[in-house]
This record gives sequence, structure tokens and C-alpha cells, in this order.
Amino acid sequence: MKVLVVDDSRCDRKIIRYNFEWHGCQVVEAANGRQGLEMALSEKPDLIVSDCLMPIMDGFQFLRELKKLTELRAIPFIFYSAVYTGSKEAELAHSMGARAFIEKPKNPDELWEEVGRVMAAQSAGEGEGVVAADVWREEEFLRNYSQVVAGKLEEKVRELSEVNESLLRLNGELEQRVVERTTQLEAANRELEMLSYSVSHDLRAPLRHMEGFSQALIDDYAGKLNTTGGEYLERIRKSSRRILEMIDAILELSRYSRGKVVRESVDLSAMVQEIAAELARSQPDRQVGFRIAQGMTVRGDARLLRVVLENLVGNAWKFTAQKKEALIEFYATEWEGRLAFAVRDNGAGFDMAYADKLFTPFQKLHGTDEFAGRGIGLAIARRIINRHGGTIHAEAETGKGATFTFTV
Repeated sequence: MKVLVVDDSRCDRKIIRYNFEWHGCQVVEAANGRQGLEMALSEKPDLIVSDCLMPIMDGFQFLRELKKLTELRAIPFIFYSAVYTGSKEAELAHSMGARAFIEKPKNPDELWEEVGRVMAAQSAGEGEGVVAADVWREEEFLRNYSQVVAGKLEEKVRELSEVNESLLRLNGELEQRVVERTTQLEAANRELEMLSYSVSHDLRAPLRHMEGFSQALIDDYAGKLNTTGGEYLERIRKSSRRILEMIDAILELSRYSRGKVVRESVDLSAMVQEIAAELARSQPDRQVGFRIAQGMTVRGDARLLRVVLENLVGNAWKFTAQKKEALIEFYATEWEGRLAFAVRDNGAGFDMAYADKLFTPFQKLHGTDEFAGRGIGLAIARRIINRHGGTIHAEAETGKGATFTFTV
């Protein structure tokens, strides 16, 4: 048996094809009613299975045109539809001469059983008397067809209205949640600011007292202390100073994690040139080469982006201190399909096995006796870059330098 399958869904056509071919049928396909009509004329199928809703010519128009042709009107026609599934559509289909009106999706075995019933009725001669009556007057067809289409449109409009009302309701609930969440975040920020003040005020004073009294003991009672006692006091003094530095670093990190990002056009090239000049003035005895690409601009918060560049370029300056021919570069590149910017140096570098620690506060890959620092700069840089919707990552090799690449 040769079966013509007409459906604008390639996937649906494939499923029907596999099902019918498994039962030994020959299957030909068309993607709309017009193609189906042409295929029916050329292939003369024994059965037509067609969708209703299709572009160019839908299933009802296809059946209408098919019934106008004497050589095709007797071919059994089955509607197999997922959209037109109501009783009015089924009545129209049967009145036009369709032998069955099946709702998608059907189990392959169930679909084949329906086809079997249709073909059995065809063999028995049932429904042949309907064929002559199928050739309606054009006015009658258009009236019935318009009623079905209008009914379906009204149904879809109701569905869309219900969906729209649901979306409006959900949107209102979402806006309310956003307001509530914003209020909670504002309250949390206020608490964080109060905590920052408490840390700054309540903890600094005792630590400064510890440092001051330790120094006073060293200065005033050095002669009464043995070497071990002096070392203990010096350790207390250094530990107090270290804790104060960590408190300052935590407050600084917290400060850059809050506040509004004010976006404007920022000339990163000019900013790096200024930072390079400041570093050169701070250590005029050093000979460091800079290669700074010109014209690199972005939209971002100028104040915050300067902090990022001060940390990245400052690190490059610090970690090239032991290089006779130090070189620091700033240039544009591409990362994951986005415009990116990179700071590269030929300094100490680091082992990439520990790269995941780089952006964690107080994590340092080099000893303080080798390179000074608080271990907070890269954590701050990442916070700022993340707040701009960007990312930052590092690549390095021990003894050959490091490259920090970021997007904004």
C-alpha cells in the first residue's frame, strides 16, 4: 500500500513514515497541502494521512481541492491533527469526505488500527456514496470552513488572554518579590555598614593599644628583659599590626562590593599610562619598559576600574622587581568571543597548580619576605570585574611572568 503523509512537521512525518514502513507500506511525503496535491497527482496513493494546520494550503483546503479531481476524490483521506481537535472540526472533516479524524499524538499501534479500519471499510465499499456529495458549492465550503477557523481563533484568543492574565499576575508577584528582596538587601547592607563601623572602631583601638604598649615595653624596659622576652614582645607588636592590616583589607574589600556602578566611557589606555607614570616616580631607580596599546575604551565605573588596573599593573610592577629588563604590557585581546583586556609581565610568575587561590582574600603564592603585600588586591579586582558583568582569569609560568585577562 502506498501512503501519502502530508504534515509541515518533519519530525511527525518521520514518525508516521517509520510506523507505516514497518507494516510494509510505501510512504511518500509532502510538507503542505499544495505539495500534497501535486504528490497525489503524480503518485496516486492508496491512502492520504494529513495534518490540518499547515502553511500555504492547510488540510481542509487540501481535501477540498482533492475532491474536485475525479481521479483523486475516491482516495481514502485521514486527518491526523494536534491543533484542530474539536467536534466542529471533526464534523467538517467528515462532511467533506474524510474517512477519519484522529487526534495527535497516537500510539503507533493505535494509529495503525485506525488506518486498518478505514481501509477495511474502503474494501467493503462503505462511504462510496458520500463521495458524490463531497463536492460542495464553493459558498457552502467557505461558510463551514470559516466557522471552524473562526472558532479555533476564538479559542486561541481565549487561551492567549488567560496566559496573558497569568503572566500579568506572575509579573505583579515578581515585582512584589523584587521589592521585598530589595528591602531585605538594603537592610543587610545597612547592617554590614554598621558591622564595618564596629570593626573599624571597636577592634582597632584595642589592637593599637596592644601595639603601642608592646612598643613602650621594648623602649622603656629593654634592659630588664632578656632576649626571649624582647622577641615575644616584638612578635606581639607585629601580630597586632598584621591584624590591623587584615581589618583594613576586609573593610576595603567590603567597600568595593557595595555601592552603585556608574557607567561612563573610560579610556583604559590613558588610565594605565597614568598608573605607570606614578609607579615610575615612586621608584625612579628601576628600569621598567611599558607597552601600552592606545585607544582602548569601555563603558564602566571609572573609579572602580582604576582600582582594578592599579592592582593588576601594581602587581606586575612588584613581581618584575628582580628582572633586569622588566617589561609590562597592556593590550586588547579576545576571550570566549568577547573583547578582553590583558596585563602581562615577564616577572616571577607562579605555578598554575595554585591558580585557584589567586583571587581568594589573604591567599598569597609568594612569601611576604620575597614580595610584600596584603593578599587582597586580586580579590578586590575580581569583585569589581564581577560587578561589571565581566570575568577575570590568570595564566602564568614560574620564572617567566604572568598574564591577567579580564572582560567588562
